[in-house]
Amino acid sequence: MDMKVYFLAIIAFTTVGFYACEKQKSDPNIEQKIIGKWELKSSSGGFTGKTIPIEEGKSSVLAFKSKSTYQQIENGSVVKEGKYVLSEVKSIYSGQLETAISFNETDPISKEQRKYVLGLRNDSLLISDNYYDGYSKFYLRVK
Repeated sequence: MDMKVYFLAIIAFTTVGFYACEKQKSDPNIEQKIIGKWELKSSSGGFTGKTIPIEEGKSSVLAFKSKSTYQQIENGSVVKEGKYVLSEVKSIYSGQLETAISFNETDPISKEQRKYVLGLRNDSLLISDNYYDGYSKFYLRVK
């Protein structure tokens, strides 16, 4: 079990570092590329920067569908669904304009729609809060 946690931590930090250092330009085909199911593998960040793997026996899946709709599925049950919007935002990680995703949720402080930095590479998806001490969620495409 400890080796699995260690392995997931390395993957998460490597992925965050990879996406943070890379200069990205918005991919015009990103909406088509994210369509499908993505399983959450780990979450990292917060004040400690700690990586938290998903507990064994639990599953969390994001399903992106056509017409900019999504479902969040926890342990086989849909717990949230709605529309998403892709846009660009200046990333705190790179200082560059990067693709952002917004779900149907509002930031409680600013009252604006919350935008997350979106990193996509092959079958890996990283969705990160765009503020300091925020969290990043690492997903792998379900095949």
